[in-house]
Amino acid sequence: MKIKYYLSLLILIISYVNFSQGITKNGQLTSASSNYVNKNGAIGISGVDKNGKEVNLINGSLNALSLDGNDDYVQMNPNVYFNGDFTIECWVYAKSFSNWARIIDFGNGAASNNVLLAYTEGTSGKPALYIEGTQFSANQTIPLNTWTHIAATLNGTTGTIFINGNASGTHTFTTPPVNIIRNNCYIGKSNWGGDPNSDAIFDELRIWNTAKTAIEIQNSMNHELLGNESNLISYYQFNQGIPEGTNTGITTLNDQTSNANSGTLTNFDLTGTSSNWVNSAPLNYDGLSSATASINAYTIKQGYPTSIDGLYWIKNQNINSGLPFQIYADMTTDGGGWTLIATNADFNGWTSGNAILSNDNSPSINTNYSIISFADYIKKSSIGFQYMIDATTRGDWGGIWTANSNYSFVSTSNNNTNIILNSKFGTWNYCDDGLEERMPYYSSAAAGLITTSIDPNSNWWGTLITNNGGWNPAPYMNCSGNGHPSIIWYWVR
Repeated sequence: MKIKYYLSLLILIISYVNFSQGITKNGQLTSASSNYVNKNGAIGISGVDKNGKEVNLINGSLNALSLDGNDDYVQMNPNVYFNGDFTIECWVYAKSFSNWARIIDFGNGAASNNVLLAYTEGTSGKPALYIEGTQFSANQTIPLNTWTHIAATLNGTTGTIFINGNASGTHTFTTPPVNIIRNNCYIGKSNWGGDPNSDAIFDELRIWNTAKTAIEIQNSMNHELLGNESNLISYYQFNQGIPEGTNTGITTLNDQTSNANSGTLTNFDLTGTSSNWVNSAPLNYDGLSSATASINAYTIKQGYPTSIDGLYWIKNQNINSGLPFQIYADMTTDGGGWTLIATNADFNGWTSGNAILSNDNSPSINTNYSIISFADYIKKSSIGFQYMIDATTRGDWGGIWTANSNYSFVSTSNNNTNIILNSKFGTWNYCDDGLEERMPYYSSAAAGLITTSIDPNSNWWGTLITNNGGWNPAPYMNCSGNGHPSIIWYWVR
């Protein structure tokens, strides 16, 4: 009888935890009021950092949307959006202060039920908030070509503008937003015909039906949300497409909430850097822990300019099942942001099977290591990316190149010659007995496994990784009188 009693009690407890408290078998919350987390401290797909803040571990790119200031904008679905208290917040990278450039302008035409947040009042560079015919601007200007967090709130009749989480001006509004469907709802475009479109990059745009406090804004502005937070009306992560790649088929801006307030990209080029999906704002992805893993060393350096050389965490949905993993980064050379993709310290042990992936869990600047097979997902752009090679000592026997085509780091073609040498390390020249003028490629059936040589089995100088003995560690440069380096490094940015 006691066994049956305790068994029944156990089943009751399990049922209470799993269902009453809203915990799925995967440890995810099904109720926002539940305080339970799974065994890894995770709430759904998010985690908790060392300060107890929620961090969303995204399995994918951390992107933003760049507008060119000409005719591109995002048309949002018609909806009410505003009815009383609200908060609008967005990360903004202003490229110019065109007259009254909008973050959003939601209304029914010019001066018709408009709620708009501009990142510049006129051309002043001061963010401004407009509600139903009344407007005011912040006390401070924002910088150009720098990521800035801008927020605006309405609490009763008091409007407040925040810059990087700090209040920068208040105003009393006599007319709150009308409870009406707004049909002309734009990101980056005005409801007034004479105002230019925005010349800026936007990320993490959020609309709430409550007035956030400064502390609440500061606590979440550096983190992505889940999309199911209370009072969240619309949420746009802009995590779509390939940064600066060809994204012509991605014309819908996804709303991460269940409210289906998605948008349509209009007149975007969706290629290149100025009218396309691009790299993200500097959210709290400093790469110093698995919980704050970024997408590559370049993104970490952009968001955290004081980052130093060393180990960092990154993640990508195409690598390691989307789980964070460590890399070694050069945060110094030519502005930093380089991810180490190969170290060749000894020819022993290299094979065609491991030349592009070896010891990937142990990034090292001193011993053999390769994550060349990951490099296509780590480079900052599908075109226009850079790679770096140096040997013997850092910053010597090599250089920095820009690849001007959609080349792959695991390409087996010796025709990848559309490259430019941006910086040369040391004294050397292209030649048959050294580096040749092509991007290193993978020659799995040859002695020159990773090489710039046109013939990896014969005249195979210019090789970074070999499985042929007698070299220390590879036949790299000879025509410039350099001989054999003791170690070779290969990087991507």
